[in-house]
Amino acid sequence: MIKSALLRFPWLFERVQRFRDSRFFKTALLAGSFSQHGEDKQILKALVKAGERGPFLDVGCNHPFRLSNSYLLYKHGWRGVCVDPLPRYGSLFAQWRPEDTFVNAAVGTTTGSHTLFEFDADVLSTLDNGVAERYIKAGYRLRRTRSVQTKRIDDVLEQAGIAGPLSFVSLDIEGNELDALRSMDLSRWRPRMICVEVKNVDGLVSRAAVDFLCERGYEELAFNELNVILRR
Repeated sequence: MIKSALLRFPWLFERVQRFRDSRFFKTALLAGSFSQHGEDKQILKALVKAGERGPFLDVGCNHPFRLSNSYLLYKHGWRGVCVDPLPRYGSLFAQWRPEDTFVNAAVGTTTGSHTLFEFDADVLSTLDNGVAERYIKAGYRLRRTRSVQTKRIDDVLEQAGIAGPLSFVSLDIEGNELDALRSMDLSRWRPRMICVEVKNVDGLVSRAAVDFLCERGYEELAFNELNVILRR
């Protein structure tokens, strides 16, 4: 509700956001982690140990560093592609991560236009009507619905000029993780590590994307009640 009110006054919303971002950044920098549960530290350690230096892909990236699974990699020299359907993050990525490629789109098995259910807590925005209905029932406020462009991961990477293999893939797209993986040629891009959100904010757990990956040569390294980290 507060965010909806602030969005009516863009100048005030931006000032509040800058203040929040500054506080988060300082705290995360001291903790050495920008992700929600320290996933980025574990991923960085494993990639360094494996000698991986390939690009990364962050789907459903949202903010450039707040609750980000890939910003710590960026700070340590990795570069990659960050994908999100909310266009307002483009300018923030240009400011904070100018050497990454930001793609304003959603990801799915087909290209075209799809309906995005955008919530006040925009990290909950989803293409999945069923997920959106559950979030509304759980008390989260739907801000609006609108049409967004959807791309396959293969096309996103090709258009960004990325050459495989990838070091890391993060998928946090509120119930659409399996469709995203189906749009990606794993044998071509061969990501060393993948972090998949399996528990939604309403408590529902879905391991379909994890099972899909395990059937294709990946093994689970960690589960923190929210995300599963897998290794090829």
